[in-house]
Amino acid sequence: MTVLIVGGGIGGLAAAAALRRAGINARVFERAGEIREVGAGVTIWSNAIMALESLGLGKQVRSLGSEMHRINVLSAKGLPMSSIDVEAISRACGAPSLALHRADLQRMLLDALDTDQVHTAKECVGVAQDRNGVTLRFADGTEAAGEIAIGADGVRSVVRSSLFGSQKLRSARYYCYRGMAPTPGITKREVVSLLLPGIQLGVFPEVRPGEAYWFLCRNKPSDAAWAEAEYDHMAFLRSVSRELPAELGAMIVGTHPERILVDEILDRPPDKQWGQGRVSLIGDAAHPMAPTFGQGACMALEDAVVLADSLPRATDPGPGLRDYENRRRLRTATITRLSWHYGNIFQWEQRALAMCRTLLAASPFGPWNLRRILRKTLHFHPPELVWQANE
Repeated sequence: MTVLIVGGGIGGLAAAAALRRAGINARVFERAGEIREVGAGVTIWSNAIMALESLGLGKQVRSLGSEMHRINVLSAKGLPMSSIDVEAISRACGAPSLALHRADLQRMLLDALDTDQVHTAKECVGVAQDRNGVTLRFADGTEAAGEIAIGADGVRSVVRSSLFGSQKLRSARYYCYRGMAPTPGITKREVVSLLLPGIQLGVFPEVRPGEAYWFLCRNKPSDAAWAEAEYDHMAFLRSVSRELPAELGAMIVGTHPERILVDEILDRPPDKQWGQGRVSLIGDAAHPMAPTFGQGACMALEDAVVLADSLPRATDPGPGLRDYENRRRLRTATITRLSWHYGNIFQWEQRALAMCRTLLAASPFGPWNLRRILRKTLHFHPPELVWQANE
């Protein structure tokens, strides 16, 4: 059996590594000319570490980035309001939670594959299937044939469109800036979270030696200038930085503009159908979600190991894929809804609502509720993927 995977991001590479471990041949097709360093930081919570453990990659991933031991929620003046013991929650769920650079995780997954498994400069433009197999069509006029196709090609998935036609994404009406900068004077292994009206800031120290990952979410501006390509994002960040504690503000304005990414936050309400016949989806192609709880990459890693467990159990590709989808649908739908709901709360801009949110964060209820959500989210026991040689 040969599985064709469209997309060489975290989900696609993890799926190939998981299938390889299960004794199934997988080929990855990536539209970019090379697998290169992109993105900024990423949180790999204990549920995803457990998934990587089942791939035999637990030791490697633990050597990347740094553990998250605590989330400290600060006021706009930098005063502590509440704190969450992430280390205790994570270890109770079976593994530590890490913050690392996305490119380092991607490289680790790439190194788990044979060099001939990954094909770059292959932009998929369509998928066809019949009772005997699947065919991928590429922009360069070539094709690839196999028994199963998996779309791991992100939020605007070509594979998904081939199955279900064009489907509109849902805008959260806020944007996220992500950057890498020298680590500010905050304690290692302690994440900083800060909320202002319409603004959410998070800082993860030491995702690489001496480097921190930060994100800042802002509500979508109403002014027409926002739609222009020349919009001055750095001017906005400089303005916001003046409202932040000095060290955090200096970190943001000191980030080189070329190391700052800006993305609109999009998701899709949970779907009942991810695939048809010999074709299915994983990661953002199946269930894009807001980054509120940092679970996008984690869900893709979970998808990968469940997919690799489901396929060998079935006598035919279709039932194996439907089993995978059924096992993943409820969990990913729950986290998608939680991420959407709390993401909107964190972006409250009206002063009265923002004040209520601050009071909740400073009260015993706020930390208790976040601990409850984390315990539910991080609880994942992956199937055991016993190494099998490819036939």
